[in-house]
Amino acid sequence: MGFSSNFRTVYSNLYKLHPQLDNEEFRFRYLRVDWFFPQHINNVLEQIKRLGTKYFPEVDLEVALFAGLMHDAGLVYNRETSSPLGHEQRSEEYARRELSALSYSEEFIGRVCECIKATEPAYQASSPEALLVRNADAYAHMISMHFFAKSNFSKDIASFVDWFSDKLKTTHSKITIPELREELKPTVSFYESLIENYRRNRDIEDYCV
Repeated sequence: MGFSSNFRTVYSNLYKLHPQLDNEEFRFRYLRVDWFFPQHINNVLEQIKRLGTKYFPEVDLEVALFAGLMHDAGLVYNRETSSPLGHEQRSEEYARRELSALSYSEEFIGRVCECIKATEPAYQASSPEALLVRNADAYAHMISMHFFAKSNFSKDIASFVDWFSDKLKTTHSKITIPELREELKPTVSFYESLIENYRRNRDIEDYCV
């Protein structure tokens, strides 16, 4: 089988792993297929193709697309707690399982896993494919409704704002392409002003009109 057929197989398997439309368990609701795939996974795949063409023309797109597809698989695969911690490692495990079943070489699988590692904020990506996936993942978050929609999945507004503030910083820091960082500056500044506005008004104990 060729790449297109293999990719459809892995996409379908991952799709089925996610909560479906009738699953309303609160802690995993943001991972439902009607939200997570259009909002993030498909978004990342689109950015890999777009950014790859513009900034990484020599990249192995097959490696990057498989990594983009499975980089967050660990949010559902073998997840035992409400915390997402460790999901990158579980995503690598999932990628190895899926790609091995399709007879991909260990060298190819290792390159895909390198790209998945690159989505961690502290990881120092080096290969063109890893840099592409890292930037596509971060950029996809920054241009989507992901940040604001997470408020619906948080236990309270204060914890959401704290999460939003931290996520904004780490996500923007993952972008290594200078042109993209410059493009997103107004967005980051706007988001920061929203956070500051909330905190400033929250801290006013006696507010009189």
